[in-house]
Amino acid sequence: MLAPDVSEHSMWAIVRAALPSKTRTGPRLVLQPANRRAARHTSTNALKRFFAIADEWELSPLQQCRLLKIPSPQVLQRYRLGQAPRLSATQQERAALIANIQFSLVAEPGPQDRAWAWVHAPAARAPFDGDSPLYFMLENGLPALREVARLLVRESEPR
Repeated sequence: MLAPDVSEHSMWAIVRAALPSKTRTGPRLVLQPANRRAARHTSTNALKRFFAIADEWELSPLQQCRLLKIPSPQVLQRYRLGQAPRLSATQQERAALIANIQFSLVAEPGPQDRAWAWVHAPAARAPFDGDSPLYFMLENGLPALREVARLLVRESEPR
């Protein structure tokens, strides 16, 4: 309810004065796909990329489930066949981080199996402490995926 001395007309005048008078033009920042078809397309591409990387890294179905946080190998198979629901936002983030990790590993010239070797080889340095990066990511989930992606980006930056 308005204060007795403020009319509805003057209230709108105050609101208009507080808001910018410039009309909004140009492209808008879209945080989510505009429709279901676009969302499914985004999810499908993320899955195709993830499965290609999983094959290259020679991940077992259980390892794939743990990296994407999918409940079972049966559900994973449905995703492979395109019969499962679209990925959640967290699952899409996980798939994107894995793609970023793979991109960082293959961006520099080197042997074809460099990414596989790096992911599977034990590493003495932090944060791995003797475990392989893959084991570290499997055991520590999304925070570990983020940490490994950041680590690889830092290593690839020119000094």
